[in-house]
Amino acid sequence: MIKVKVNNDSIIIKGHANFADYGKDIVCAAVSSIVTASVNDMHIVNPKGLKYEDDGDSIKIEIIQNDELLYKLLNNLQELLINLSEDYPKNIKVEREG
Repeated sequence: MIKVKVNNDSIIIKGHANFADYGKDIVCAAVSSIVTASVNDMHIVNPKGLKYEDDGDSIKIEIIQNDELLYKLLNNLQELLINLSEDYPKNIKVEREG
């Protein structure tokens, strides 16, 4: 299961959906696409306004500058993952902290 922890300034994503075999998992592919597109958009808007870490086991995206558009993009990312978790509750869980 993919576990997502969100708060007002950051999002942490860990795990594998286990919907299908590696390389054929549509839930993992959807999460990867959503995250990649969102981070790319944030980087275009304000490359110094966010911190992105991918250690191979987890991804952390953190807003480090007060930027209204970055917050909107982060909120959009969170909502897309929440929507996906509603469609695939056995494969992705989103928890809000704080």
